[in-house]
Amino acid sequence: MRIKGNRISYSLDGSAPAVASFLNAGYGSAFSGIVAGTKTFFPDVPLNSGLYRAMDVDLGPEGTVVNAGLPHAVTGFCSGPYEKIMNAVFEIWSQLFEDRALACSFNLEYLLIGGQDTRNAADATDRGDFFMWYDWMAGGWGGRTDRDGSSATAPVFGPGLAVQPVEAQERLSPVLTTHHRLVTDSAGPGEFRGGVGVSKGGVLTDCADTVMSYCCDRSRSVTWGIQGGLPSIPHGVWLNKGTEDERFLGAVFSNETVAAGDAFERPAAGGGGYGDPLKRDTAAVLEDVIDEYVSIERAAKDYGVVIRAIDPEIDHYEVDEDATRLLRDQLRVTRKEQLAADPEEVAQRFRAGELDTLDLIRQYGVILDWSNGELLPRTTEQFREQLQRRSAQHWG
Repeated sequence: MRIKGNRISYSLDGSAPAVASFLNAGYGSAFSGIVAGTKTFFPDVPLNSGLYRAMDVDLGPEGTVVNAGLPHAVTGFCSGPYEKIMNAVFEIWSQLFEDRALACSFNLEYLLIGGQDTRNAADATDRGDFFMWYDWMAGGWGGRTDRDGSSATAPVFGPGLAVQPVEAQERLSPVLTTHHRLVTDSAGPGEFRGGVGVSKGGVLTDCADTVMSYCCDRSRSVTWGIQGGLPSIPHGVWLNKGTEDERFLGAVFSNETVAAGDAFERPAAGGGGYGDPLKRDTAAVLEDVIDEYVSIERAAKDYGVVIRAIDPEIDHYEVDEDATRLLRDQLRVTRKEQLAADPEEVAQRFRAGELDTLDLIRQYGVILDWSNGELLPRTTEQFREQLQRRSAQHWG
């Protein structure tokens, strides 16, 4: 972005080539994302022809992820470049207007299950009616320069967007919702943390010839923090989690065969954190633990706050101030070293059960194929680069 006189110029020239799926933007979608990002950051500016006249937008030549053109498949205003463009616009303006700064917010995601509903089948040969279970979730917005991000709310492109009523879904489709809850530790840590994300799970009942599809490509490009803040959690769908048939299906897939009795769940990310997590007030971390926004383990690992559970039944916890001072001093020395650890050794420790997903994302900056623990070297390199720029260089 460049500002000259009374004009703002945005350029997306040099964007990556179009990909072999629908996760590309057409010209109108990418242009709209830039306008929406600017307008959202400045809610006091009217959305009228005067705003458009003050902006120049260069999307570069056709054939890229932000200006795909024929014959490439494209998405609309979610799951692809649209929300990422909006968050990029937020990050640019956050460097100029720190009082309005905003870390990355979650990406809207879609889960679709379609097949034949056999609940009212006349006999064994009757396949029933076709059904389509179509679902999206709320998530967390990024931390701000002076406050935590909003939790369990609508995406950046659609404030006020409601989620689907569970009762109507269960009446129309053979899918029972098993849970719909906030996700502990999903908020990106920071002096002001991101908003908390949401998880939704379900189980298939009376169905036949059924497939599942999902889109939200943030299993590798995890919702990020700024000014020292840390990322949220990766997206993706788990099938039959906690059983012998457990599988991670990923964050972009289609036509995955499922059957009656299969259970699924997926989290929507929280927002990224703003500011150094080691500067967060210990009383605020304690309150987050009481509210189950943050676990005792991650309070120590992400915030350097040591909390003792006295009587959880009555929300009685306390901060060990001496141990917290020691741990924070230790983390200030070691956390940059962890970002330089050998990625393959980190991946091996993950596969051995010594480290978990959040250890890799927030402490080591390592990204794996979450289905099998295989290191993704190029993605890890890119992820570490952005962690250095957005987080580590602000730690002092």
